[in-house]
Amino acid sequence: MTIRSLAKKIIAYTIEDEYKVYRLRKTKLQIRIRFTGKYHKKFDHEPVCPNKVVFDNYMGNGYGCNPKYVLKSLLEMPRERTEGLDLVWITKTPELLRPILPERVRIVMYDSEQAFYEYATAKLWVKNFQMVHLLNQGLLKKPEQIYIQMWHGSFGIKKIEGDCGYLNADKAWLALAKKNAAYTDFWISNSRFETDVYKRAFWGAGKILEYGHPRNDLFFEPDQLRYKRKVQETYGIAPEKKLFFYMPTFRDQDHGVLQPLPYGRIADALGRRFGGEWVCLVRLHPRRVSPKQIEALKEQSVIDATMYPDVQELLAAADAMVTDYSSAIFDFMLTKRPGFILAEDYDAYEQIRGFYYPLTDTPFPLAKSDEKLLEQIGAFDEESYRQKIDAFLKEKGSVEDGNAAKRVAELILTQTGKSK
Repeated sequence: MTIRSLAKKIIAYTIEDEYKVYRLRKTKLQIRIRFTGKYHKKFDHEPVCPNKVVFDNYMGNGYGCNPKYVLKSLLEMPRERTEGLDLVWITKTPELLRPILPERVRIVMYDSEQAFYEYATAKLWVKNFQMVHLLNQGLLKKPEQIYIQMWHGSFGIKKIEGDCGYLNADKAWLALAKKNAAYTDFWISNSRFETDVYKRAFWGAGKILEYGHPRNDLFFEPDQLRYKRKVQETYGIAPEKKLFFYMPTFRDQDHGVLQPLPYGRIADALGRRFGGEWVCLVRLHPRRVSPKQIEALKEQSVIDATMYPDVQELLAAADAMVTDYSSAIFDFMLTKRPGFILAEDYDAYEQIRGFYYPLTDTPFPLAKSDEKLLEQIGAFDEESYRQKIDAFLKEKGSVEDGNAAKRVAELILTQTGKSK
C-alpha cells in the first residue's frame, strides 16, 4: 500500500467554496485551508482589461482545436475590427508556438505567475477544457469577466463530466468541476444533441449557443487536398500514397503499451477495396504518450503522427480512419470518408465509462476483433455509409456549416465592445 492510498483511508479530503478541508475519519478533527488566499492577495486589486482575450487549448497543450480556429478567424478579420485587442495564448511550449503565431499574439507559459495574471486581468477566457487544475490553485473569476467554453468533443459517445459516474466519485474534483460550470457564461455547441448533453453533464449549463465547432470549419473548405499534401510532405510520404489514420483513445484503468493492429493487413485490405497503396499513421492520445509507447511504435510498420501539431489537419488529410471510442471520428464523419470503429473491450468500457448511445447507432461499421475489421473494410458500402451519415447528422440536429469560428469571433468582439 502506498503512502497516498494509506492517507486516503485515514483522511477525508473535500473542497468547500474557497477552502480545502481535511478531516480525520471517524473524528470531528478537521483542518480548513483557504487555498484562494494567494490569488486574493495578488490579483483582487488588478483591474480587468476590457480588450484582453486569453486562449487556452486543452490545458496549455499546443496550438489547436477550437481556440486555434477562433484566434485564426480574429486574425483574418480587417485590422480595424480587431485593433486594440490584446490576444494572449497560454501554452506549455512557448518556443514551439512563437514561430507559428504573429507577433501581435502574446505567448505566455502555462501555470506560470504571468499566466495567472493574464487570467486575472482578461475580459474573456476562451477554452476547450474545464479549468479544474487552475481552480485548484486558487484561480477565481471576477464578476465582469466572461468565460467561453468550446468543448473538445463532438457527438461523442463517451459520457463526460457530471454524467460519468467514476469521475464524480472524487468529491474534490466534483466541487471544482461544478465551479467551472457555474463560471461559464457561454457554451458553444454543434448540435441539439450536444446541447442536451451540456445541460446534463455540466449541471444545468447556462447560455448555450449552437454555433458549430470552429475546429470543424476546415472540412468545409473547397481545397481539402492541401492538408493531405501537407501531411505527406511532413512525413516524406509519396503523393500517390493513400493515408489510413488510427487514433485510439485512452483508458483510465490502462497504463500499458497500446496493442498494435495488423497494420500491414489493414493496408492490403484497404488497397483491395479502395485501390492504391496505403500508409498507416498512428496518433496516441496525450494521456498514453510515454517513451516506452513511442519506442513500441518505432518497431511497427506505421508512421507516428502523435506530435503532429493539429489533429484536425490529420483528419482532413486521411482517406480512411479507425478508432475505438475517440470523438475525433465524429469530426472525421463530416468528410464522409470511410470510418471504422474497432472496440474489442466494448462491454467493459461501456460498464466503466458509459455511452450516450450504442456504437451500433453510429454510421461506422463496428468490429470487436481485428479479423472483423478486415471483413468490414472488404465489404464497405460507400453509398449506404453516406446515407447513414446524413441521417445521423439530421437526427442529432447538427449545425456544422463551416462558419463556426466566425460566429465565435463575432461573440468575442461583441463582448469586448467591438461589434459591428
